[in-house]
Amino acid sequence: MGSTAAPCSTLPREERGPCKRNQADTLQRDWLSQLAWGADQQRIWQVQLWLGVFPVNWRQLADPLLLEGQIAAISRHLNGSFSELLGAMVLDPALQISLNGPANHRRNPNENLARELLELFSLGEGHFSEADVREAARALSGYRLERPQPDGAPQLVLDPRRHDFGPKTILGRSHTFDAESLAAWLAEQPTTARHISARIWRQQVGTAASPQRLEALANGWRQRQLSIPWLMEAIAAAPEAIESRQRGLRLADPLEMVARSLRLLGSRHADVLAISLRGLREMGQSPFEPPSVKGWPVNEQWLNLRWLQARRRTLAALLADEEVWASRLLPPELPAWLTPIAPLGLELPAEPSREALALLFADPVWQLA
Repeated sequence: MGSTAAPCSTLPREERGPCKRNQADTLQRDWLSQLAWGADQQRIWQVQLWLGVFPVNWRQLADPLLLEGQIAAISRHLNGSFSELLGAMVLDPALQISLNGPANHRRNPNENLARELLELFSLGEGHFSEADVREAARALSGYRLERPQPDGAPQLVLDPRRHDFGPKTILGRSHTFDAESLAAWLAEQPTTARHISARIWRQQVGTAASPQRLEALANGWRQRQLSIPWLMEAIAAAPEAIESRQRGLRLADPLEMVARSLRLLGSRHADVLAISLRGLREMGQSPFEPPSVKGWPVNEQWLNLRWLQARRRTLAALLADEEVWASRLLPPELPAWLTPIAPLGLELPAEPSREALALLFADPVWQLA
């Protein structure tokens, strides 16, 4: 991904709306293409995972292409530590704008970013006080967007006139915190390791981790300096995660299900993305449109009749499109490993006919992760 488009916010007012919608459309098409056909699937899907932890809706941004910066920042930190990733996200322009960060002035603190940072991105609910929120807001004050060149991407800079340089007491420690030092301090807390481990576990496994498993996972993660690769490998190797994959215990996110379907079909016709993106909106997971700062639903939370019907309609529409079918690139056979458990209405392996694909896509097991 990458764009040289002019920022919408620099255009005359009447041109900003169409520009914003065009940017969002390009961003969504490019990202779905990456999820379906990108060369490094493991890395791309890990980025998508963390986009759910640090969610930003493109509609909150004057320039939706700022999300390209967030994608790049997450990608850069996948081989590092959560402490480094948290610091990068706190200073990410898209995340800052979505949570009113640039409106936080030392004389008139805005606590929105501070509250979500403590509650969702680090410690978890119930592990901080209102005083901690107020002090964290002071630490996060004074950051504003600056555009170094008329057509350049906005950058977040600390304005000394707007920042509170005084000492703040957060979680019992007094220090002249700013965004970076605050993120580092929060990452040191045992509750952060437990909360983030639990969020990633839930997204990857589907069910909640037992208290014993979660404590062991969080402790192991802290011993390894919050290494992101270690956490991902530890969760994937857990017996509960293996059982979940083997028994199909997690309902796939719409993006997962659609991307898997597109890879199997193999068509790159323009209709593929148009049909898929339209369907994803109806399924509740249009790219870069999380419903709230809490991110996307997980597993059983997707069990909504309207959303489930939209899944089936979208897959049927893909198969019904003659241009898509004419440009298909199917494997020699539909192998048994396509689904975690055997389909109810189709015996695999099977010949990759239109009828077989219709049966597979309509089968409940195709919706499982």
